[in-house]
Amino acid sequence: MSAHHCAVRLFYRQTDWMFRVLGVIRGSQAMHAGLWQQARTHRAALRSIDETMLTAAQLAPGECLLDAGCGAGASANSIAAHHEGPVIGLTLVPEQAKRARRGGKAQFLCADYAATPLCDASCDVVWMLESICHAPDKPALLDEIVRLLRPGGRLVIADRFAARPDLSPAERDALRSWLYPWAMPDLVTADELIELAALAGLQLSQRTDLTLSAGPSLRFLGHFAQLTLPAALVLRALRLQSDLQIAAMRGCIAQTHTFNAGLWRYCLLRFDKPSGRISREYT
Repeated sequence: MSAHHCAVRLFYRQTDWMFRVLGVIRGSQAMHAGLWQQARTHRAALRSIDETMLTAAQLAPGECLLDAGCGAGASANSIAAHHEGPVIGLTLVPEQAKRARRGGKAQFLCADYAATPLCDASCDVVWMLESICHAPDKPALLDEIVRLLRPGGRLVIADRFAARPDLSPAERDALRSWLYPWAMPDLVTADELIELAALAGLQLSQRTDLTLSAGPSLRFLGHFAQLTLPAALVLRALRLQSDLQIAAMRGCIAQTHTFNAGLWRYCLLRFDKPSGRISREYT
């Protein structure tokens, strides 16, 4: 296992307590941001991002959905509860896979999403909700996704992207204060990912900027970390919190600061593996 994979595992193991507390506060074990366009509660906002991605994915009965980087399986199990077809979740973290299997009907594997044990052309939809940000080699990941998708298959991504390619060194340093503790190598722009996807053989069919509606969820995490950091520092002095846990909490605060500074955006992208005519929608 690579050093980066070890870092991802360690991050999610060390921050599991935080995500569990957030799950109680938000009424859902989902580990991602929500959309607040019409939602009035955290639970509804978290459900809204799943619904928005499902609308983009156009998942049909009988089709296979792969949640690549599924966390504790909240989205995969929610989809599996209503979908007439296979739903598979992939996570690098064995503890997450074990917990996800207790949460619903989806199937879960502990594997690298850039080198899966799945067969060629075995999936109709690859779903990536705040997970491509962890990929150190995005071209290799996109090649694997193309291998997995059937002709006409769709890749749907909702994630954070750099606001522009020409960030200053100081702005890049500010981003790294959030990204490195979270085991994220860097942020690419949406345009850069679109170019990489095209080289892999995927065609963009939808691009939607969700920054405004995701903002309350993205800021909430930083506010939560800022509020609880003093207590966490006391616990670290008592050897009940690790340096990595403190760094991850400070990373939450840095995420909010860099978001407020306009250094990154939250976007939904859909790509299609060609098999015929492809419609295009940009908003």
